[in-house]
Amino acid sequence: MPLTFPDLAWYSAQSERKRLPGRCPYASIHRCPRYFESAALLSDAGTTSPMPQELHDLMLEKWRTHDLSPATAESATSISGGSPPNCYSNFCPETAFDTFGLFAATLIRIVDPIDRQMAERLIKDDPTPTGKDWRWIWSHVAPLHYADCPLYAKLLPEKTMANLTFNGPVTGNVNIAGHSITGPVMTLTLTELIEKIDASTATPLEKEEAKSKLAEFLAHPLLASVFGGIAGGIGG
Repeated sequence: MPLTFPDLAWYSAQSERKRLPGRCPYASIHRCPRYFESAALLSDAGTTSPMPQELHDLMLEKWRTHDLSPATAESATSISGGSPPNCYSNFCPETAFDTFGLFAATLIRIVDPIDRQMAERLIKDDPTPTGKDWRWIWSHVAPLHYADCPLYAKLLPEKTMANLTFNGPVTGNVNIAGHSITGPVMTLTLTELIEKIDASTATPLEKEEAKSKLAEFLAHPLLASVFGGIAGGIGG
């Protein structure tokens, strides 16, 4: 089979074919345990700059008890092969690309001189038509698009208003049309929410877009039955 060179052009083509965003929407240490594991291991190995210890410990505690936390060592993200390491397994392809320029789940670097001679001979006898060839550096690369990552389908979509409960406690930081609402616990009614949108420093267009998104959110059949079709009253 032709050698796949999983660079950004390949990845983008895969995303377009699958009708998905170009890059993984969960590519963040806050949104995906595998992304965090990959980034943390690269940081610990000195391959990338150090991750702040406080942030590392916070994310480690978050993902340690998550449903998608690896149950066995075989399914966990890992780095091995000495110092510097040369084997990266079960990696997030997004992290792999940001570090090595290849979207892959597994990468094994050539370290043995004999293996390098064999790779050079193989490249000479069987060159790629595009000229792109990871075999100069790696003895094995397993390309992976994020849609084929075993964690992707299991991650719950992020909700735009996940921290907002009408007529109930709101925790954390909520940003509405550029207006930040903070506080450990607060009560926010629908009327107050609309008032805060109108009182924000956003442009009139941004305010209308925010209220349109809110109306769309409340127009869901289940929410409409709860709020009694109140979404229709939201507007200029």
